[in-house]
Amino acid sequence: MLYVIVTGGPLPEQAATLIKSLSDSSEETVVIACDGGTDILAAHNLIPDMVVGDMDSISDKGLEFIKTNNVFTEKYPVEKDWTDTEIALGKTGNDEVILVCPVSGRIDHVIGNLSLALKLKSEGKEIVITDGITCCYPLSGKDSCEVDVTGYGGNAAVSLIPCDISNPVTGVTTKELYYPLEDAELSFGSTFSFSNHPAANADKIKVSIKSGTLMTVVTFAN
Repeated sequence: MLYVIVTGGPLPEQAATLIKSLSDSSEETVVIACDGGTDILAAHNLIPDMVVGDMDSISDKGLEFIKTNNVFTEKYPVEKDWTDTEIALGKTGNDEVILVCPVSGRIDHVIGNLSLALKLKSEGKEIVITDGITCCYPLSGKDSCEVDVTGYGGNAAVSLIPCDISNPVTGVTTKELYYPLEDAELSFGSTFSFSNHPAANADKIKVSIKSGTLMTVVTFAN
């Protein structure tokens, strides 16, 4: 099962295109909207399987959309211990998650969502964060990710961001990046591994680590 969780906040049009493509790709895809995340779905007539949240940011049009389409909704109090996103993530069990959320704007929410993804990845969950333009792949322990860059080539920016202040990331090895790394060590607070890009004619890039916590960030530009 694949869960696509859509949060509120400013999302580009590419996010809606991605959500549609994921929901159309398999009957095993479940779309959960978090509060105001319903609005981008409503704007593109994409009906979620569920809406969760305190409903403090959803628009009147969004509320009418879920009512008209009889979307199952779980409403929570505004004063609660978890964000709407964390509540939605708690419904995904051990299944894979693509978290569609802003990666700019409210920096507290951005950092919170990235932190949630890193925590869940360290617990064994497969999760990716994206706004349709930038994709963030958390890696933890002995781990790897592979990213399709077909058609983007040098227009995809790739940064590897160590995320543990106490422990370096070891054994960092990349495939099909312009500036390759082989069994490298990266430490928190260094920008050495920022702003790389795929090698010429690369279809996929791969990043692997032996230990530590790393966020691989790929930003696509047409």
